[in-house]
Amino acid sequence: MEWIETHPEVEVETAEYQRLLGYPPGYAMDGRSRELADWAREWYAEHGRPWVYAREAESIATDGASVSGSSVQIEGVRFPSAALRRRWEEAAADSAVLAAVSAGPEIEREAQKLWREEKPDEYYFLEVLGSAVVERLTTMTGARLCAWAEGRKMAVLPHYSPGYPGWEVAQQSRLLRLLKGAGKLPGNLQALESGALRPKKSLLAVYGLTRHTDGVRRLTETVACESCSLPSCQYRRMTGEP
Repeated sequence: MEWIETHPEVEVETAEYQRLLGYPPGYAMDGRSRELADWAREWYAEHGRPWVYAREAESIATDGASVSGSSVQIEGVRFPSAALRRRWEEAAADSAVLAAVSAGPEIEREAQKLWREEKPDEYYFLEVLGSAVVERLTTMTGARLCAWAEGRKMAVLPHYSPGYPGWEVAQQSRLLRLLKGAGKLPGNLQALESGALRPKKSLLAVYGLTRHTDGVRRLTETVACESCSLPSCQYRRMTGEP
């Protein structure tokens, strides 16, 4: 499975955007805040260039605990992470999908320009919108993988990324090399020595896959649908939601 999308339609939920902006649930923006939020959305709709890339890994394996800790192997490359190993072992994951999403470099460049022009309000609303776009792309990717896995009688686990608890952010560069190995990323993406990505409004992720769907209800931390925020998803399972 390989998925490349260069112009995904990204509809950031208002509630999610407001949450990232720091407003309380149910708050109704008006006046200056509403003006800035609308402006940021309009700017990105015209100038933003988001993209998504995902492919199924050729192989995965887990290493047991040892003196040096524990890890997972993806296509023979070792990633020290006891947390990811535990998740995959508990879910009996036997394959995985590697993914990269990005809001594109345009929004970062424009935000920096606004900061230099001493427009902190515009900078902040555009900067936060970039984060909301990345979250939305990640959610959309998980939903699409659910659709793909459903027909194969598999369940998709929530994504996990370098920098999450139990997985050092410095492993970004190693994961990015795996993704770049196919030479098909639709946009430029770099990992710095610190683990930060450039453009920064980007995310690398791994989605585990399991065929043990009969026992999926007990995996409260590892079932993607337990934490998916995509409304009215036709592939939602085991949550009591439509």
